This record gives sequence, C-alpha cells and structure tokens, in this order.
Amino acid sequence: MANQRVEVILDTQKCQGYGLCLGSDDVFEMDDAANIARLKVRFVDLDRHGEIEQLARDCPAMAISCRVVDAQ
Repeated sequence: MANQRVEVILDTQKCQGYGLCLGSDDVFEMDDAANIARLKVRFVDLDRHGEIEQLARDCPAMAISCRVVDAQ
C-alpha cells in the first residue's frame, strides 16, 4: 500500500464548468476560455483517496473519477 497513489480522472467531454472541484485547487483549475476544469496533477497521495471520491460524487456532470494505482 505504501507505494500506491490515486489517479485522478477528469472527463473533459462531460465537464460543464460547475467548479465544485476547485475546492481542491492544487488538483483542479478552471480553463476560463473553455469554461471547463483541467487537471493540474494526475496523481495524488493515497491519503487523499476519500477527498477525490467525494469530489467525484459531488460533481453534477459526473466528470470526475479516480482509481488507486501502483506508483512507478
């Protein structure tokens, strides 16, 4: 488990620019021109798994998901 990370997945085709994900502004940012979110980082520490899962549940467009992966 010590060498696992959380891969954050953002479906930009589904994103509607609600901005709820910006509560984790070290992971997400808003592309103002396109009015959709963008990932700042693709992987976060395993201890943030619950946080990212909550963001996925809260996203009205269901554009966020995540999975635990082995760190390389």
